[in-house]
Amino acid sequence: MSRAVSVSLQKGGVGKTTIAINLADALAARDNDVLLVDLDQQGNATEGVGMKDAYESASPNIGDVLTDDDPVDVQEVIRDREVFDVLPAHVDLDDIEDRVRNSTFGVLWVRRRIIDPLLDDEYDYIVIDSPPSLGPLSDAALIGSGNVVVPLLMSEPSVSGFERMFEQQIGPIRREVDLDILAIVPNDLTGNNEERRIIQNLEDSPFDKYIPQFARSSLFDDAESKGPGIRHRIAFSRAWRDGKTLREYDPTNDMLSRLDELAGIVERGGVTDA
Repeated sequence: MSRAVSVSLQKGGVGKTTIAINLADALAARDNDVLLVDLDQQGNATEGVGMKDAYESASPNIGDVLTDDDPVDVQEVIRDREVFDVLPAHVDLDDIEDRVRNSTFGVLWVRRRIIDPLLDDEYDYIVIDSPPSLGPLSDAALIGSGNVVVPLLMSEPSVSGFERMFEQQIGPIRREVDLDILAIVPNDLTGNNEERRIIQNLEDSPFDKYIPQFARSSLFDDAESKGPGIRHRIAFSRAWRDGKTLREYDPTNDMLSRLDELAGIVERGGVTDA
């Protein structure tokens, strides 16, 4: 079943872009046609797949797709990549967000201009790297995709960011349209007691059903396990620096199996559908 998914959290520095890039890569490695859409104003996903030039290119760009005035066909802006395709961000995304905010149906543009024309016909999966803040562009990504993967650092500020997102964004959107949380992904873990405590707190909360098996606190005590979650690996930042996915940079990295499990969750439509 084809599916669009936003990788989103209303707090920066949680590895959102890393998860988005490598989720797109993992889905493609499972023989899917995949599009990575960069809606983050900082353009980190665009740069992280080696397309920094597109972020500052004149036109056409994503702003020409998300506009009231004679929008450009999204196919004209998509760039081919060896494993998956990319719809790059643009330096003017702040201005584009203002367009979305000030247009009556702007919040539906991502769905109508990107998701609907491409999902099924062109791509099996569309992965959106969302802005790291509440706002109309982030809302448009969630409404357009109808699914979200939430990366979390195991820290109180990160968890608080998710709680605010759930109350102020996911909840209100769910009252109007379907929006499913596919997974909460503990990210960049090193194995300290604070991480254990926070994962256990999540497991004792209503959000337990969104925690993947590879992120369970029981793995802290499993001698044969590398520990729960997506672990801290310097290869992630080095891959981004080189404009590569983790698989391209380090094809034997031990986190690739975890990313493959996450891709499987997206394919199935959630942790509990396994």
